[in-house]
Amino acid sequence: MLMPPLPLIIDCDPGIDDALALLVAAAAPQLALRAVTCVAGNRPVAQTTPNARRVLDLAGATGVPVYAGCARPIAQPEPRSNLVHGEDGLGGVVLPLHGTIAEDHAVDVLLQALLAEPPGTLHVVALGPLTNLALAELRVPGVLQRAARLDIMGGAAFCPGNVTPHAEFNFHCDPLAAQIVLTSGATLRIFGLDVTTQAAMSEPWRASIAALPGDVAAATAAMLQSYADVDPLLHDVCPVAALIEPDLFAGPLCRVAVEWRDPASEGRLLAQVVDAAPAGERGIAQVITQVDTERLLALVRACVERLPRPEAAAAEHAPGPAAQVTVRADTANT
Repeated sequence: MLMPPLPLIIDCDPGIDDALALLVAAAAPQLALRAVTCVAGNRPVAQTTPNARRVLDLAGATGVPVYAGCARPIAQPEPRSNLVHGEDGLGGVVLPLHGTIAEDHAVDVLLQALLAEPPGTLHVVALGPLTNLALAELRVPGVLQRAARLDIMGGAAFCPGNVTPHAEFNFHCDPLAAQIVLTSGATLRIFGLDVTTQAAMSEPWRASIAALPGDVAAATAAMLQSYADVDPLLHDVCPVAALIEPDLFAGPLCRVAVEWRDPASEGRLLAQVVDAAPAGERGIAQVITQVDTERLLALVRACVERLPRPEAAAAEHAPGPAAQVTVRADTANT
């Protein structure tokens, strides 16, 4: 029996691997992408937000609204960004901007969507710093527990970080936000460097993307080419792929927290393996440590090949009831 597509909001900071994750989400019939919220991370939020809109336009997902969110971390005065993805965040690949950015703030969108849907219904995937999600939780304590699950790309539990010896980039960007989200009591699955360092794109795989026909494949291949020499890992694709094919991934249940007070180790993901989740205990997550890389690469390639979606199929990804709460008629991207 066919299952209905999972309602999904993606919070992200595009970024090339974020862009690929958005393309996969837009292509997958198993997912109903309701909205995309953006945050400062790989680049400032004034860049990550139109980047998300451009990628969705490329995918034909013009009905999915995009919202700008937080421009800085909770406890630092300036955003912590990088140039791994180029000055523009997309490796210098120019994508046309057809749609518009919706006017509501990302934190409001997350709150309204989670409160509008029955508990345990809406999936949230977080691919950047967790500032938007943390502020939603601070404004309405317990709201993140209403999500079916939070799938988070971030942290380095059992391996070194990629920004400092202790910290992965997303958790380092806003360690206090990461601590708030991980101890919110939400159902959590964490895709950190423990698994994403295994999700390496090979040169033959990139060549197979470049060989596909169409504008989507050409743009994807160009972005990946610029990214491959710097960080040839599909970090942000992993949480989205896990919603489509859960058995691609595995990892232990852990008691988790994030160091945010000590400047020397801020952003460090602390993880202790546990046999079971004690009833009512917060800060329990599945920390993903294993991936079937070949199957992951095959899934991503199949999704890129499927885009752009035909008009009727793209309509499946138009905003559903939760997103309609947050989208005014004059700002919806249609």
